[in-house]
Amino acid sequence: MTNYVFADDYRLPGDPDDTLSFQRAFAASNEVRMLAKTYLVSGPVTFPRGGTALKGCGIGVTFLRSTAANQPVILIPAATDYVTMMDFTVDHLGVTAVAGGDGIKLQVAANYSWDNGVITNVRANSNHIGWNLGMTAYTTLVNCGAAKNLSHGFSFTANPDYATNPLQYYLTKCTATQNQGNGYHYAVQHGAQQTGNVTTSVGALENCVTWANLGHGVSAVGLQTNPIASIRIDGGFYGEDSGHGIYLDTWGAQHLIKPGFIELSGLCGIYLSDHNSEVQVGPSIVVNNGEDGILVNCPDVTITGGQFIANGRLHHGGRSNGIYFFTGGSGVVSGVRSKAFGGQQDWGVVTNANVLLVGNDLHGNNLGALTGATHPNSTGNRV
Repeated sequence: MTNYVFADDYRLPGDPDDTLSFQRAFAASNEVRMLAKTYLVSGPVTFPRGGTALKGCGIGVTFLRSTAANQPVILIPAATDYVTMMDFTVDHLGVTAVAGGDGIKLQVAANYSWDNGVITNVRANSNHIGWNLGMTAYTTLVNCGAAKNLSHGFSFTANPDYATNPLQYYLTKCTATQNQGNGYHYAVQHGAQQTGNVTTSVGALENCVTWANLGHGVSAVGLQTNPIASIRIDGGFYGEDSGHGIYLDTWGAQHLIKPGFIELSGLCGIYLSDHNSEVQVGPSIVVNNGEDGILVNCPDVTITGGQFIANGRLHHGGRSNGIYFFTGGSGVVSGVRSKAFGGQQDWGVVTNANVLLVGNDLHGNNLGALTGATHPNSTGNRV
């Protein structure tokens, strides 16, 4: 095979669009390149084997566009490893995508997994789901995006019937904006052949961004029989999502959340349901969210550093607090500054007897520094 080929060289007279061009090009080479133009396809561009690459000239320059409302633009067959994609945009502009009309989709089949993919500078816009992916042992997405999709921007789903791999996606400097679902969505399904509990671990979101998604910015939803473990969110900006900025309902443990900045969420900046445990929340600025800066309803949560300012924008009764430990929430809060600004945020911290407060600055809230019982060893707090 040649080192690389151009899809345009495999367009034949009489072809109605570019669908067959990509099939022929991949039959000739492991690397297919695209020019600075828009390619129209009526069926998915499918990677025929592992070790293949698809490259364009830039995310705002090369467009791969599907005219099939219920078909993905790109299909990655199950167990197709070492896939490389870079420098293009996939979309369904000109047709309203329906279920199945995703941007980039991993085939749901035996060994519903792909490993060691490297995706750089690829956008999935105006599809049903932007990125609809399953299990991976290790796949990296760098500077990728999902905008204005009719469902989630990035969606990662595990099902033990099809594969045993986790959801080890490492996303760096990726963006999910103006999608009608969640920006980044992690989920599990109970397998019909499953016996016992199956835990799925995930990779990391590093310096990623959400903005104005109609669901949550980041969502992870597990099952009691299929917990999600080891959520890792490091840095980034999460703003103006209609739901919670970060929402965890995982049934799993040992999550690390230290986003750089969360603002203007419709609900809470961070919401930890009663189906989590052992969560570490690192230094962040959590400001001007519709309800609480963070709501904790699970055990063993440690909040270290950061600022929770002017939360409770919607003034919902009892839900205008910097930090709210609900009935099932317990843990430690240290080195945090939580205060009102511009008439917003009633309490710095709402606690129960299982919360230890050490060295926090909680003065300057509308109703007071804190309310509720705290651990008797709480000390050094400015109120």
